[in-house]
Amino acid sequence: MALATKTNTEHEKNDQALFERIAHEYCRKDLLAASRAARKCRLEQTMRVIQPQPHWRYLEVGCGAGFSAEYLAGHYGEFCGVDYSDNLISFAQRQHNRPNVQFVASNIKDYQPELRFDVVFAIGLLHHLDDVGEGLGHMFDLLKPNGWLIANEPQPANPAISWARQIRKRVDANYSADQTELTGTELRQAFEEAGLHSIQVVPQGLLSTPFAEVALSPQWLLSPISNMACMADKVLERVSGKALSPLTWNVIVAGQKPQQGAS
Repeated sequence: MALATKTNTEHEKNDQALFERIAHEYCRKDLLAASRAARKCRLEQTMRVIQPQPHWRYLEVGCGAGFSAEYLAGHYGEFCGVDYSDNLISFAQRQHNRPNVQFVASNIKDYQPELRFDVVFAIGLLHHLDDVGEGLGHMFDLLKPNGWLIANEPQPANPAISWARQIRKRVDANYSADQTELTGTELRQAFEEAGLHSIQVVPQGLLSTPFAEVALSPQWLLSPISNMACMADKVLERVSGKALSPLTWNVIVAGQKPQQGAS
């Protein structure tokens, strides 16, 4: 793998510095039972949109502490996680040391692997980018022909949830203030402009998302509540489908790379 380093934008420098600073606290979300259950649920619901095969190669962009490799274990052939936080990647390498798993500290703009991937996915990443189209373009280039690009993003359809996020930006020093919520329509358009087809937009996370985002206590009380919220969300998302769009915290967008014109 070669890295042709490009200059980070001011936005990227600020975002990188934030995640270097909060890396220890950020890792706790996947170590505490209540948050862990909700974060695993979110990932599983995201991947449910496609039909992944157990031999596929996965790339997670903005992989953080790398727990997706653990949550999806047994469902991939190879897994690679990329993040530009050195602290988070160091944790991921220690925590998830497996033969078919690797983690790379890199901006996605600089990441140039020798092989392409069947699935490139990002959980809560796109709204941190200062140029979503550019970011999707880099991810598109890393896909095999017919590969899938998948994102799970916060969405502003529910005014109460959007308001809660705005408040958190002002009161939580560990929460990035430099981010933009994208609607399902905007994400669909961005995926289309990136060259993807067979695009699906699916609402996700009605009850479980708060547990995924904030490490709360006491765990003995919140862990069973989080588990019940996850079970309820799985049922609601399966039964209600797109009817939940005005209510959910997040939206899943998936698109497939064409067979032709791909490297």
